[in-house]
Amino acid sequence: MKNPSFSDSKSTVLCCPGDEKLRKEWLLTLEKEHDSLRASSDEIAGKFKILSNSDRVEILLMLEQREHCMDEIAKKLNVRKSAASYHLGLLKKHGMICIKKRSRFAYYALSRVGKNALMISRNI
Repeated sequence: MKNPSFSDSKSTVLCCPGDEKLRKEWLLTLEKEHDSLRASSDEIAGKFKILSNSDRVEILLMLEQREHCMDEIAKKLNVRKSAASYHLGLLKKHGMICIKKRSRFAYYALSRVGKNALMISRNI
């Protein structure tokens, strides 16, 4: 019978070899193996940081309903335009929103990344 407290890992490797030469190789392998995980964890943590601010989440929820201009977003959030602009800039930088220019106005819309972030956040 399988122990339910253990996950199915991809492979089992000898841990902490006693031989000095094997230990050096093992440590190098660990570093190489972990580099991609570190990059992924930094990316995921960055996205969670973006979603840790209620104003930014509220902006995403507004844009889920329809496109908004900055004036509408600032009014609904009851913040200055500079604060709304700051939040919109961070969301844009992380690919969660996109900008659609019409004449002299910019309208903000939810991107696929933003939709996915909301969907995932609702399921946590």
